[in-house]
Amino acid sequence: MLARAVLFSLIPVLAAGVSGVVAALRPPGRRVTSGIQHFAAGVVFAAAAIELLPGVLRQQPWVAIVGFAAGIVVMFAFRAVSSSLERRRTAAGPALPVGLAVATGVDFAVDGLVLGAGFAEAPTTGVLLTVALAVEYLFVGLSLSASMSRGASRRLTAAAPTALSLLTVAGTAVGALLLANASPALLGGVLAFGAVAFMYLATEELLVEAHEQGETALGSVGFFVGFLIYLLLDELIGR
Repeated sequence: MLARAVLFSLIPVLAAGVSGVVAALRPPGRRVTSGIQHFAAGVVFAAAAIELLPGVLRQQPWVAIVGFAAGIVVMFAFRAVSSSLERRRTAAGPALPVGLAVATGVDFAVDGLVLGAGFAEAPTTGVLLTVALAVEYLFVGLSLSASMSRGASRRLTAAAPTALSLLTVAGTAVGALLLANASPALLGGVLAFGAVAFMYLATEELLVEAHEQGETALGSVGFFVGFLIYLLLDELIGR
């Protein structure tokens, strides 16, 4: 089971790598970047609202509340750390959006834990999460690379999403090992915590970055299109 989970976790890594190469070779403009970030935010938010929270709230409501509260504390602690890193960054340094990179890395690690828990619960759950994460990473990775492509080297732009997505592989291995025989309460807490990480990435990083790129009606629609596509994907694969 561990080998299968780790093998499937490489699929989102591949998607992140593709996104980095695309952004490095042909960086999108500001409007396209904004649209991509809106779309990615919709996909990530849908993953939390559709995949992670509903089942936990039905079966373990108080565990979900505790896990959600813990997620809030941890993610906003990371926000304080990433803000400090942004202030210390020198003008000569690489054009890496540190806050977005930190939030993305934490999200990828939590994704891995959730993916490992999914395979521990049932192979079909793990496969569904893998497909969802591949879609998410394709656009989140492109969003990250697009945000740094105008100042960083092409090599760094291409490598950043892949490097961060390796945290998913590590998280998957840890999740598959530690959560294989976990109680429903522990699994519920992990899923609720993961939902906060997803929502934080969507609302506090991707959408903020998107608004800084410039507002367009078409770009804003991307959020809802991303949510809808994830909803359709979940319905099709979940059948």
